[in-house]
Amino acid sequence: MAIYRYVTKGTFDAYNWSLVENKQRFISQVMTSKAVSRSCEDIDEATLSYAEIKAVATGNPLIKEKMEIDNDVQRLKLLKASYDNQRYGLQDNFMIKYPKLIKTATEKLANVREDVKARDKELIDNPEFAITIGKATYTERVDGGTMMLEAISKCKTGETTAIGKFHGFELLVEKNFLGINYMVLRGRTEYKAELSTSPVGSMVKLENLFNGLHENIDFLEKKIEQYQNDLEASKTEYDKPFAYSKELEEKLARQCELNAQLDLENAKAVDADLSGPEEEREADDRMESAAIVAEDKGAYPADREGRTR
Repeated sequence: MAIYRYVTKGTFDAYNWSLVENKQRFISQVMTSKAVSRSCEDIDEATLSYAEIKAVATGNPLIKEKMEIDNDVQRLKLLKASYDNQRYGLQDNFMIKYPKLIKTATEKLANVREDVKARDKELIDNPEFAITIGKATYTERVDGGTMMLEAISKCKTGETTAIGKFHGFELLVEKNFLGINYMVLRGRTEYKAELSTSPVGSMVKLENLFNGLHENIDFLEKKIEQYQNDLEASKTEYDKPFAYSKELEEKLARQCELNAQLDLENAKAVDADLSGPEEEREADDRMESAAIVAEDKGAYPADREGRTR
């Protein structure tokens, strides 16, 4: 089955298709979550004014230009609305979002550096393996890993629970509802790694987590640098003017000119509607007055003649 669409030149078809086009643009924006610059009420069926009907009927080229200008203005207003929304987001970025992220990352970086110092001192003072689970300390990895997994099995899901200590850092376990468990080392800040299902594997991961604390310094320094770059980029983008500002001004000015020429505001049409009945009444009054005068003039000689006789 094929669908054919016909348009007749010199009729209202072009105008009506223009209305459909504007409606489709509005619907597409809603469906794609793009910025919408119009309210839902202004897409109701439009009514042609007398001036528009005359322009269409007489083939006035201004009506075609008017429709093109309306579409251009609508498109540019949508771009302007999108530009304004983007600027609001950019302003939030460099005034709230990135300053907050930079502050948080900077504070965490300072804590990580302190934890690295504490780790280095601990490895010098106590280089041998030792882990405390509950109140008992284990120096063998198998024993320590076994007791840690046993303690973890008793912890509640959805909570983070302290189960012991490792080289001066508090040892916690985090259990989630997906069945994935994490070990957490807490000093000035927290460091997390996924647990292994074997005792020795869990101990290897714990030691790697502890020995790799310094890697967080490099990570956070890069993050802070990235946040600062993003902040500056947001400022730069925010300061850019609307690229189509001049074009929009020109189109709006031309739209006003066309509205005036085509009398789209219906001011004259309304005046004509209001004055029409009044003029008819005045004409009727004039005719009635003329009839009365004529009647008087016709009756006066007869009356005079009657008195003479």
